[in-house]
Amino acid sequence: MNTTQNYELYIIFRPDTEAEYADKKINEFLTQVKADKIEIARQGVSRMAYPIKKQWNGQYYLVTFDLELENAKLINPNTYRFNKDDFVMRQLITNKTDFLKQKAKESLNQAPETVHHREFNKGKITNKKCISSYLGLREIDYKDADFLDQFTSPYAKIFVRTRTGSKAKYQRKVSQAIKRARHMALMPFTSRWVD
Repeated sequence: MNTTQNYELYIIFRPDTEAEYADKKINEFLTQVKADKIEIARQGVSRMAYPIKKQWNGQYYLVTFDLELENAKLINPNTYRFNKDDFVMRQLITNKTDFLKQKAKESLNQAPETVHHREFNKGKITNKKCISSYLGLREIDYKDADFLDQFTSPYAKIFVRTRTGSKAKYQRKVSQAIKRARHMALMPFTSRWVD
């Protein structure tokens, strides 16, 4: 049994946060949970889909790390410290072990950006086909907001699978990814923030 798990921390800092402070906070967390194989990607300041704490922009950081199974219980107590920090706007920690295994097995037929479910099932009322299966996707990444956008209406509602043609398994994965993207302000919750 593999005792090492892969985790991903996606965090939004206020746009005026200094890089040294953000690095310090992230490194404190990683030290406390005893993480290994750490990779930190600074994605810079981006405009969010809706305002958080009266801010329209945020500094996005993506941190991937490995964790021993026995140290997984240290994650929750240490993430509460992020919630108390005034410079942290949002954070999301996900276990990526199964996600990465499935991604490694993917053999994509086409890039997801080149096909849209509306054109793919154009004119079909019945027997719609699942675009995720057609593309060869096994997992849906919540950070790919451009791909997920096709599964929501202009009013930011998630389409039912009879509309998109998705299989039930992929509909669940798409819905979960959209909800995570909304939490991290990559997609809007309501039409109020839709352009």
